[in-house]
Order: sequence, then structure tokens, then C-alpha cells
Amino acid sequence: MNTRLSPSRSNTNSGNMLIYIMGAIFLMGILIVLLKGSFQEGSGTEGEQVVLKATQVQQYASELERGVNYVLRNGYSENDIRFATNISSTYGDITSIEGRQVFMPKGGGVEYKSPPPGVNDGTAWQFFATTHFKDFGTDSPAAEQKAELFAVLPKVTEAFCAQINRAAGQNINLAVVSDPALNGCIYEVGSEFVGTYIAGVSVNLLDNAVVTKTPAKEACVKCDNGTFNYYRILIGR
Repeated sequence: MNTRLSPSRSNTNSGNMLIYIMGAIFLMGILIVLLKGSFQEGSGTEGEQVVLKATQVQQYASELERGVNYVLRNGYSENDIRFATNISSTYGDITSIEGRQVFMPKGGGVEYKSPPPGVNDGTAWQFFATTHFKDFGTDSPAAEQKAELFAVLPKVTEAFCAQINRAAGQNINLAVVSDPALNGCIYEVGSEFVGTYIAGVSVNLLDNAVVTKTPAKEACVKCDNGTFNYYRILIGR
């Protein structure tokens, strides 16, 4: 009796064997990736959450910048811009000249959002014009320096801060407290922006001693009070 396999059956077996081999290679590749990831800094579910939330914060900061630009395109000046909300009166009355309000549809058209849970201690976004950022905007003699308009997400976690700086290409040693600002940080509660830009020798300066790569449109710094704070420049001046 002829026991040789037919050509079609032989081809089927060969095809099945190839599938098994390819499947084994694929599974081995997944295993290598998982093992590699388990030894990397910020890996795993917690690390992925930090990356995701950092991306969300950066995207929202971009929305804030666009909102500011929309207000300017509406014909309002840098001093007219307002960040009023229904939650707090810190930045004025949100119904006052709606076209200049970043968080109003007739103004900047930005939806006001609280920080993602776990990013910081729950402190809301804040807005200041008290600090000049080295190599951003116009660098002038001290008597002529102008502050930038910038957003701050205060008191973020150290892990979040480190991820922001990795994404921004900043090699900042967060273990070192080196912020030179007179009030111990890049911002000061009580000096929120309501139309006035600090100028001249009163301007705080964030220089290369803090931010390693300038100009730095955004970064996260550790302040003298021990807190970690994310900033995003909205207008360079």
C-alpha cells in the first residue's frame, strides 16, 4: 500500500508548521517587550498613567495658549486678557466683556477644566505675568525686562514633573532646589494676572540655572518651598 502523503496534504502540514513557528516568534517578541518594560523607569500601569496625564495637561495648556491668541485676534490687547471663571473671582467677573475672557465662547472659547485627578493636590490652574523666562521673548537689561504671561499648574507630583521634563527635553535635577525667584517660586499667590504685567527690576527671572535648555516654552521646576510646579508660557514679551 502506498503510504506517501499527497502533495496537498504535505503542503498543508508545512503551512501549519510555519504558522506555529511564526506564532512562537510573535509570543517571544511580546515577552521580551514586557520584560524590558518591567525594568524601565516609569514602566507599568502607574508609569503609563503618568505619561497619559502629562499628555493631557500639555494638550490643555496648548488650548489655553490658543484661547489667548483668539482673544488677541478679537482685537483685545495683552492687558485686556482675563481668565475669570464661575468658580472663583480671583481673575475678575466672567461676564465682564465676554470677548476678552479666555473661558467664554465669545472670547477664547476654552472650556475650563480642573487638573486630572492625581496630577497635583487639586489646586486649580493659575495665571501670572510676574516672571521673565530666559531667552524667551525679549531679553533686555534688568531695568527693561518684561514678564511673560504664563499658566501654572501648581504642586504637581514629582513623577509628573519628571515626565513633563522628559517630554520637553529638559535635563532638570529635581532633587536640587535652585529657583532664584525672590518669592521662592516662579509665581506668587496674590499676584494673579488681572491685566498688569510686571516690568523692570521687579521681574522674577527663570534662567539657565533652573531650566537647562532655553528657550523653554514649558517645563516643570522645583521651587524653594519644596513644591513641584508645571508652567506653560502663553505670551512671550
